[in-house]
Amino acid sequence: MAPWMIQLGASALGGILGNKQAKKAQGAANQQADWAMDQSQQQAYQGMFGGYDPESGEYLNTEWGDRMNQYMNRSTNAADRIQDFSPEEYAQNMYETDLALLNPELEQQALGMESRLAQQGRLGSTGGAGQYGGLMQAQNMNRMKLRQQSYGKSQDQLDNMRRREYEDTMAAQGIGRLAGGYGGMSLDQARFRSGNAWNAAGMRSGAATNRAGANAGFINSALGSFNSQGYGEGGENNLYSQMTGLFSGRRTPYRTQGNPNL
Repeated sequence: MAPWMIQLGASALGGILGNKQAKKAQGAANQQADWAMDQSQQQAYQGMFGGYDPESGEYLNTEWGDRMNQYMNRSTNAADRIQDFSPEEYAQNMYETDLALLNPELEQQALGMESRLAQQGRLGSTGGAGQYGGLMQAQNMNRMKLRQQSYGKSQDQLDNMRRREYEDTMAAQGIGRLAGGYGGMSLDQARFRSGNAWNAAGMRSGAATNRAGANAGFINSALGSFNSQGYGEGGENNLYSQMTGLFSGRRTPYRTQGNPNL
């Protein structure tokens, strides 16, 4: 085989091996980039009240989820009671209840008045009737006050029901917000990992590239040395024979130049 063909083959082999090293370095760089990208993604986070899941988002744990549901159920029940609440009916019930408590006192007042008028001999008199009438009028005023107070109690009851509904709703919402920061915490961790991961990936990729460059340089140096070898007797050099075997599919036994016995 002509020397120029050997040199051409050596150059081609150097290009092939150098390209292989370059591809290996690129593959390593891609792997490191994929790893860094994976580290940059949000991951699951677990906290005291719940956590964050990349698939489903933020969530409360079982304990706090149950508490939130309890408050929501109480709020819903309060809203239903408000819907069914009748201020007039409640006021009437309050009036009748309070009047039942007051009636014994009113009866005692009336009986006491009759007894005094009878003792005074004025029970059937005009003056006695006027005095007894004044007592009845005063008792009717007390009954009217009870009626007014019953409407006030009805409004107070409605206000209390609304306040309880609001407080239970706010409590449920407050518990629900306990998990609101876990997504942000997961994102902060992802950002922290991302910076470290990309720095590490860059160093690893650079190291792989440097190794590939060193390997390619070694190969080129070896092939350069190969091309610079002289030719021995018979027009066939030892390295020439090796290259001939390499490209022809047969391997020529290696002989040390200047020592035909080896």
